Formats: sequence, C-alpha cells, structure tokens
Amino acid sequence: MELKLLKKDDIYMISAKGTMDLYNSIPLKDLTMKILEKNIDRLIINLAGVYSIDSGGIGALINICSTVRKLNAELAITNMQESVKDCIKSMKVTGYFPLTETISEAVSLVIKKS
Repeated sequence: MELKLLKKDDIYMISAKGTMDLYNSIPLKDLTMKILEKNIDRLIINLAGVYSIDSGGIGALINICSTVRKLNAELAITNMQESVKDCIKSMKVTGYFPLTETISEAVSLVIKKS
C-alpha cells in the first residue's frame, strides 16, 4: 500500500492507495502513530485509492480510531470505494468509524468537533 501525507493548516491527511490487509495496513498504523506523537489533533484518512480491504485492514482502522479517541484528537475517514464500504458494512462496524463521502466533509467534521 502506498501512503502520501499532506498537511494544510493544522489538518494532516494520509492518502492510501492499494490493498489494505493485515500486512499492508502496518505502515498506515505506524504513520498515524508518528503523527499523533507530535500532538496533532486533526487527522483525515483518505481511502479513495484503496480498492480492497479485509478484516486485518478493518482491524487497523479500528485500532487507529480507538487511539485517536484516547488522545482526544479528531479523525475522519473519507472517500471509500464501494467495495471497501461493502466490506465494512458486512462486518457491521460502520457506526464505529467517523465516515464522510468527501474530503471537504471530512475537513468540516474534524474542524467542527474541535
């Protein structure tokens, strides 16, 4: 999985591309933890380039979400392709994630909550 980190003002966005499984999601978790160690409190994960996810990838997102919540930071996960949405729906965890359809909605979400 390829990751790209962007920063605008005080919001960081990680854009992911590829397959998100147990092994490919480790770099995403590591990058997220490095960002959070710097006391960043607004993070967006853009999954527009992720075309496949499995339970390991969903587990990584759950881990990221719970860590962000413990740190009282704000997170939005955005731009999921239908195949990724379907997998998350089938595992019945959609309510756990702060999901948005677009990046602008994600920005509004992380700003509004802070």
